[in-house]
Amino acid sequence: MAFLGQLPPALLALHAGALADRHSKRRQMITGDLVSATVLATVPVSAALGTLTLTQLMIVAVVQGAASVLHDAAAISLLPSLVERSLIQRSNSRVGALFAIAATAGSHLGAALTALLGPARALLGDVASYLISAVCTARIQTAEPACARPESRRLRGEIGEGLRYVRGDDRLWTLTLVNATTSFALGLLNTLWALYLFVPA
Repeated sequence: MAFLGQLPPALLALHAGALADRHSKRRQMITGDLVSATVLATVPVSAALGTLTLTQLMIVAVVQGAASVLHDAAAISLLPSLVERSLIQRSNSRVGALFAIAATAGSHLGAALTALLGPARALLGDVASYLISAVCTARIQTAEPACARPESRRLRGEIGEGLRYVRGDDRLWTLTLVNATTSFALGLLNTLWALYLFVPA
């Protein structure tokens, strides 16, 4: 399940970015939030009915991972239309800090909810967070820039164009390699650490 949760970012990140260039970024973010909320809600419902299976959990992990990739790709590319160009660096730093705080606080809150409600019903907190995110995203009033790319172009061609641009810039290429290596290492860690913790002493 941990491996399946890491699979969508590896396979869909480039496609999600290209889709964000073609379509409304807010709509893509809201769609990702609603899909995540829907699939996660099936877990406590199935648990309450006594029909929850490992296969369902694996499907939920893949679908929720894919929805998160779509959301995050659109969110990253939406930020420049919300703030002035001179504030982009500061805004990115603040967003990154909030992600770190949310990850830390979310882990503690998730553990508390799991202890209080049980592992299945604790996911209702995740469901609520995605619904709140969808509502907040829908309230953004800033107009998005018009799409400059015709939808008649093949998605693969746009992805290739983006890769060539990154490869031609030494700084972007270095950052891409560093991020890819770090993501691969974190994927291995997230897959294996639970198994390590359960090994009897």
